[in-house]
Amino acid sequence: MIHVYDTTWREKVEAFLLQQRSFAALNGQTPETFRDENVSDFETEETVSLVFEERDVIAVADLLKKHPVDGSLWLGLFVGDERLHGTGVAQRLYEQLEHAYMRPFQPVFRLGVLPHNERARRFWERQGYVYEKDSVTARGDHVHVLKKVIV
Repeated sequence: MIHVYDTTWREKVEAFLLQQRSFAALNGQTPETFRDENVSDFETEETVSLVFEERDVIAVADLLKKHPVDGSLWLGLFVGDERLHGTGVAQRLYEQLEHAYMRPFQPVFRLGVLPHNERARRFWERQGYVYEKDSVTARGDHVHVLKKVIV
């Protein structure tokens, strides 16, 4: 089930993010820094943050529905429980996310993938995303911007 994040989810989301050590390491962060930065992002009004739950939190996502520069929807974060990698759960969750929270708002989606995260890039390409350009995030990270257009 997908829930819109509010502060009643904070403790569960914090615990979930602390467990995602591989993702934190890919970002060059400690699990605590990764948790704090993302919970802070979840509590801003500029994005829609979502929690995927099946008994426990199994994934989180953060969407910017209309980017101020390019007007597209940006998927700022999509983290599935690393214990479930390779099981197909992330693909199923992404499909639910796209159909319920992305397609109704925009026909163009973008996201950034760290250049050294080949596994993530392959995942997003399987979802229909294609390389658009290189860019730098507000945090200073170099990313490959991937784009998906719904026709």
